[in-house]
Amino acid sequence: MTTMLLDHIAWGAPDLDAACASFETLTGIAPVTGGSHAGFGTRNRLSGLSPSSFFEIVAPDPAQPESRGGLAAAIAALAQPTILSYMVQTLDLEAACAAAEQAGLSVIERRPMSRTRPDGVRLAWTIAKFSHAEFGAAIPFAIDWQGSPHPAATTPGGATLKQFAVQHPKARAVARIYDAIGIEIDVQGAVAAGFVAVLDTPRGEVCFTSQR
Repeated sequence: MTTMLLDHIAWGAPDLDAACASFETLTGIAPVTGGSHAGFGTRNRLSGLSPSSFFEIVAPDPAQPESRGGLAAAIAALAQPTILSYMVQTLDLEAACAAAEQAGLSVIERRPMSRTRPDGVRLAWTIAKFSHAEFGAAIPFAIDWQGSPHPAATTPGGATLKQFAVQHPKARAVARIYDAIGIEIDVQGAVAAGFVAVLDTPRGEVCFTSQR
């Protein structure tokens, strides 16, 4: 079984500029432009957390009004920024999908994606979306960068991830699934499902959560 580590945390916001200004006020770090997700109606800015992980601020892309359905529409409807989901990295998406199915998950989508960095370098990757009828967003996406340069390697940092945890009323059941498919992420018991990320930053510890 291949261990799948945290790749990135997706913090959704209806307005990218406003969310990045809030992030900079809280942390002292200005996120850098990632790019637009063509055909998906979103764009992002990033802040590195380690050589292999990053914090993504994702919002609707005004330049793609024709692609405002799905995720873009859901993000646009948010009352405030919130952690939407997280992704774990794999070098073998086929094996990851097989392990997920053996653990009782459904692989409901495999989707190639791409974006072009401001320096003109095109990144291409594939994500797999796993589903469980009861655990929802507590089940992460898997991502295979397919040889593209990992964004964390070229994204300025300044913060480190002190804690990231998935919270759920049935934490032990979620943790058993994680163990079965090799996901090394903390799971905490909580009244409601959600996420918490604590960053060590130039302005001290900053906590980001899932708030809807």
